[in-house]
Amino acid sequence: MFKNKLNNYFIAEILRSYAFVLATLSFLIWITQSARFLYLITDMGLSMSVYVPYILYQLPKIVSQMMLISFLISLFISIIKFQNNKEMEIYWLSGISKKTIIWIILKISLLPMLLAFILYIYLAPMTGLISRNILANSEFTFVNALVKKNNFNSPLKSLTVYVGQNDNRGNLKKVYLFENNKTIIAKEGKVLNQDNKNYLQLIDGFVHEKDEDNKIQIIKFQKTLYDFTKYKTDLTTYPKLRERDFLWLLSKYKTTTDRKKDTLIEIHKRIFKPLFIPIIALLCCFILYGNNEKFNLIKLRFFMFSLIIFFIIFLEMLLTLSASSVFFRYFLYLFPICGSVVIYFVLYRFIQNEPLPK
Repeated sequence: MFKNKLNNYFIAEILRSYAFVLATLSFLIWITQSARFLYLITDMGLSMSVYVPYILYQLPKIVSQMMLISFLISLFISIIKFQNNKEMEIYWLSGISKKTIIWIILKISLLPMLLAFILYIYLAPMTGLISRNILANSEFTFVNALVKKNNFNSPLKSLTVYVGQNDNRGNLKKVYLFENNKTIIAKEGKVLNQDNKNYLQLIDGFVHEKDEDNKIQIIKFQKTLYDFTKYKTDLTTYPKLRERDFLWLLSKYKTTTDRKKDTLIEIHKRIFKPLFIPIIALLCCFILYGNNEKFNLIKLRFFMFSLIIFFIIFLEMLLTLSASSVFFRYFLYLFPICGSVVIYFVLYRFIQNEPLPK
């Protein structure tokens, strides 16, 4: 009973640490990304009702990117905290061996691995596609962001706007609008809001437009209303591979030759990155070694942390190389199982050679 309580406490502490580290790192990256995407409002003229859902749907993608490094940091922190607080000695005195602790850590790693599968295969691509569609279907409501003075603004498809003066209160002077076959010149302009949509009222100007015979027709006007809402953003609206459904990727790889290499890389990322979480867990278990006389434990921790960082970098390189080389492809396929067995054998021998505590 007492051993079960100790095991449950150990599991709860590691999972709590992992949740905290993952949430903290993801939130920091998300805040940074949100600040970077402010150009959607300031430069592209999108509204807050578009910006807020867009950045919220970016969160699952960010969480998926932080899963491996968060697990490494949280597991290191938890093991070192147990060692520094002498809690590990309670486990040894209670008859819980280091081999048992290693198996517990391996079992714990299965939960982040399962969560990673859900994020990589389903949730992150789905929310990424939703955020892409939000931009694709957005309308420009902040016209003032599109009419910066003394600057050619072209964030809209088939439209360029130039404004000589802008008092940032919706009053413009020397307004030029260039479309495919039409040019509008006005002495003054004014931004109007009707039914939560923005329009541009042009005052005292001319419309130069080509007809079917390529002749220029000139129309003078005193006032006219220009509707920006008919335009879509000049942003990439076609989904990227990382935003595609997993079954769609498999079908594309089997049936077409277009971007076959990139498609295979994306498939490998979603399948194999979660499988490397248990291997990271095994590598972290090397710091369970507690004989400071035989090995300097501070150096051992630093070495293992650095080694795992290089391992994660190697993993990213391997995922890319696997799409262009048959050798690296089969190496990737075999490494999660064979690599785990080899690392566990080395770890077991390493821990077994440690002198028992007196």
